[in-house]
Amino acid sequence: MIRPLTEGERRLIRKEFGDAVRLDEVLLAAMPWPLHRAFVPGQAFGRSWICWPGRGLPDDFAVAPLSLQAVLIHEMVHVWQAQSGVNLLTGKFRAGDGPRAYRYPDAPCGWEALNIEQQAMTVEHRFRARRGQGVPSAHEHFASVCPLGASKSAQGSCARSRAR
Repeated sequence: MIRPLTEGERRLIRKEFGDAVRLDEVLLAAMPWPLHRAFVPGQAFGRSWICWPGRGLPDDFAVAPLSLQAVLIHEMVHVWQAQSGVNLLTGKFRAGDGPRAYRYPDAPCGWEALNIEQQAMTVEHRFRARRGQGVPSAHEHFASVCPLGASKSAQGSCARSRAR
């Protein structure tokens, strides 16, 4: 099954990305076993496809559990990266695929110094924090350098809500 974003998903995504992503191009594709996690193939299928494990693809992420919404937001960062000209295959090779690829650097740095997975985790953590979930303390700095969507004041309140 291949489908476009629902109106609810579009609203959810716009809250995090503003107009930075061309949502009309985004397609969600249910992929068969053995694929067991979501990914964005980038140039292989088109820059805006999200491949999702088949049985786990909700009809509408807007009403799905927060954990699934957070993964959608993470994958949408990769869509944004691909739409912006980032070669995701090369980026993934550079980042790696283990836990270290997703972990924030030890010292604060700018957005461009983050690998593709760290950038995606920054936006995912901002999304989770704005909804009351705990995130790593380094999130505050990295959310402040994120060029996507939520305003600086929203990011500030996100950091404050996480600290409670």
